[in-house]
Amino acid sequence: MGKIKLAVFDLDGTVVKYGGRWHSSWDAIGDASGHKEEHDRICDYYYPRKDKYDEWLQKNAELLIGIKISEIGKSIFPPPYADGVKDTVDFLKKMNCLCGLLSSGVDFVADRVKEDLLLDFSVANKLDVIDGAFTGTAKTIVQLWDKDKKLVELAEKFNVPLSQVLFIGDHENDISAMNVAGHSIAFCPKTSEVRNVADASFDCWNKITKYIETEFFN
Repeated sequence: MGKIKLAVFDLDGTVVKYGGRWHSSWDAIGDASGHKEEHDRICDYYYPRKDKYDEWLQKNAELLIGIKISEIGKSIFPPPYADGVKDTVDFLKKMNCLCGLLSSGVDFVADRVKEDLLLDFSVANKLDVIDGAFTGTAKTIVQLWDKDKKLVELAEKFNVPLSQVLFIGDHENDISAMNVAGHSIAFCPKTSEVRNVADASFDCWNKITKYIETEFFN
């Protein structure tokens, strides 16, 4: 295999592992806002409706109208990082790889993770905030089921051929990105399809680090 120059990570369930069904920052925010039942109901309704993600995003945002971002932050920060993920990032940075997040999660969580792990970029959906409070509106940056398009854009932005891009994710919405990346790893894959699509599958980040070192840098 050729060396990698760009490593792109999914956020929820991969780099961070919150509680709930999806290990998701969205779930954690829904809980912290006091709207867990409504949040779960919205998720159950929209998850099968792949053409309605923009609408789903807005419904989630509406649950947060007027809530201070600092109050949510008290409940969900520091992020619950997967064991060993920082070591993997540190190794990749040592090998002069660009590293960052591509997530259909929430921007203020992704940005915090970017800062903590000293990543080069984070791309995620935007919850609008005015005067420190959520407005109840959002902007779709990353479609849940079209991560491949954003991954291609990132490769072009950093002038890295897709053959030298590594993508790491865990869920079925990561499959499209795995299919276009030159290399892919499933971390604790949620379905057998994710496991089968990825080049390799591991249940801990320490194993991922060893795999990357052996496959790409020996």
